[in-house]
Amino acid sequence: MSELYDAYQKYFEIVLAETPELQEIAYQIRYHVLCQEQRIPGFDQSSYPEKLEKDDFDDRAMHALLKHRSSGNYIGTIRIVLPDPSAPDKPFPVESYTHLDTEYLKNQNVSRLETAEISRALVIKEFQRRKGDMLYQETNEGESSDENKNSSKQKDRRVTANISLILMAAVVQMSVKSNAENWLSFINPALNRLLSHSGMEFTPIGPLVECHGIRRPYFAKMTDILNKTYNEYQDVWEILTDQGKFLPAKVYL
Repeated sequence: MSELYDAYQKYFEIVLAETPELQEIAYQIRYHVLCQEQRIPGFDQSSYPEKLEKDDFDDRAMHALLKHRSSGNYIGTIRIVLPDPSAPDKPFPVESYTHLDTEYLKNQNVSRLETAEISRALVIKEFQRRKGDMLYQETNEGESSDENKNSSKQKDRRVTANISLILMAAVVQMSVKSNAENWLSFINPALNRLLSHSGMEFTPIGPLVECHGIRRPYFAKMTDILNKTYNEYQDVWEILTDQGKFLPAKVYL
């Protein structure tokens, strides 16, 4: 077991939001981050009188929550938007904002019915160390003096975990459960570069667009990501798959 996986297991838990009650917690987190903390244009608080941020895509989405073990609080959420089996050509969210490279997707033999779009990856501000990379650092309760902070036990008492990576582990779990083999995303290129440092780089499939900041559409095959991390970033692979518990049928290791 790697140190990174041990830190993940010690401090965090992925909970699939498969009940209306858990889904409401996801919508509450989205409202809190988008409408109250970030106050992004288009997410005005007055538009959400119930303090739940929802949209039309939630009806065909799977949701996951990130739970902080020691406090018991839910501190993050992410969703994957799935295709509509009765209308497979119904657009994914990203297609509302930009054009995708359909020729590239055709060459990759991408089936829309086996595709999901990753979105609403959010963590409350308290658990973000730096904007953009979502790193969280925890110290033991009761640690107050500089002497304690500099003690030889500091490493044992403080763990840094990449929450972006843990949210991607939630994506893997939901994708395996829904048989989604392909991933779309609409993110800042800087976040894609961050993910690439852990073997999770997505391929750009469209132009840069101004949409709540500079964003670009990206694509990845889940099997490619898992194969690369298995061969080159074992600790990342352990988190993404929960040490092999969540693997798609077509993964080749």
